[in-house]
Amino acid sequence: MNLPIKALFFAAFLAASLTAKADTLGFTLTGGGDTFTFSLPSNPTPDSSTNGTSFTLDNIMVTDGMISFSTDLKFSNLAAGGGLDFSVPSPPPVPSIDLDLLGPQLYSGLESSPMFSATATPFMLSLPKEDNDEFTLAIANLSVPEPRSIELLATGLLAIAGTVRRRSLPR
Repeated sequence: MNLPIKALFFAAFLAASLTAKADTLGFTLTGGGDTFTFSLPSNPTPDSSTNGTSFTLDNIMVTDGMISFSTDLKFSNLAAGGGLDFSVPSPPPVPSIDLDLLGPQLYSGLESSPMFSATATPFMLSLPKEDNDEFTLAIANLSVPEPRSIELLATGLLAIAGTVRRRSLPR
């Protein structure tokens, strides 16, 4: 198969398989000496929800510095006190720590179909444990290259590869 046909197949593959992920949001929770980060879609599908109260997203990967763990995130509306609740694992024999953060409602829409948007909001632990129990949650849009940008990059790389190959062939 010659190079132009390979390039055509590669471009078709890129066009068919890539989708934009501009609807992904990055969450950064800072407070109590820790920084937790995780990513969620702007309109996630809850694993469980209680209409008019809260919804839960199961098995979300959260990073705290160099440590990553999977936890369930529970988001509550203002009628239920608002905020975010999740468990942070601790090494045995210490039990996991439950971060129950009270503050504003982080989503709009129904609990069965919530929608997040970029914001920064303050929270307080429901049961203060230390002097510094203030937390801040920042939600930001994650910049992800659009598929057309990736296709343009791939086309340029293929053109360079073709030129190099043509120059290296014996005459």
